[in-house]
Amino acid sequence: MPLITKISQQKRDSERYNIFIDEQYAFSVHESVLVKFELTKGMTLDDWETDEIVYADQIEKAFNRALHFLSFRMRSEMEVKKKLLEKDYGEAIVLEAIVKLKRLGFLNDEAFSEALVRTEKNSSLKGPRAIQQSLYKKGIPKELQTQALEEYTMEDQMDNALKLAEKTIRSNSQQPPAQVKQKIQNTLARKGFSFEQIKQVLNSV
Repeated sequence: MPLITKISQQKRDSERYNIFIDEQYAFSVHESVLVKFELTKGMTLDDWETDEIVYADQIEKAFNRALHFLSFRMRSEMEVKKKLLEKDYGEAIVLEAIVKLKRLGFLNDEAFSEALVRTEKNSSLKGPRAIQQSLYKKGIPKELQTQALEEYTMEDQMDNALKLAEKTIRSNSQQPPAQVKQKIQNTLARKGFSFEQIKQVLNSV
């Protein structure tokens, strides 16, 4: 029966431990996996137990990789899944890591969607169509897209559309009115405002 003969802490990563079986290096595990399986010197391991431990450690690695990815800014579930798959983690391991991230509150598509809507409407002055496209690209389900966009009121949308129109007018003050009007129309369409909203803005300015 394979026997754990030594457990040593890694010098380069204090959270990881090297496991030696029958005096030979076998594999390394994260501290949390060491604790979970109560690994100690003198413990015997079947092959299936070793496989289970190594699998759990892969999940922990994927989880920690995702945490690092999330440390820069909020991400959607799809973004995290794509990143982990690019790092060659298996599909099952990635899904397990995502379940853990969601359970611990590190991954939440609802909160992510609401934050993205706030940022794009306040910082970029985008219209609802452009924001919905951003949510779609991040893999947000249709029902969450609709829910998140509910906080972007029609009043806020028109305020942003008017701000963009006024900015366009100021930067094109020497241009003929017809050209300015066309530029306002193009800008608002590109920013994701509807034809009806563009029409209202052009009538207002």
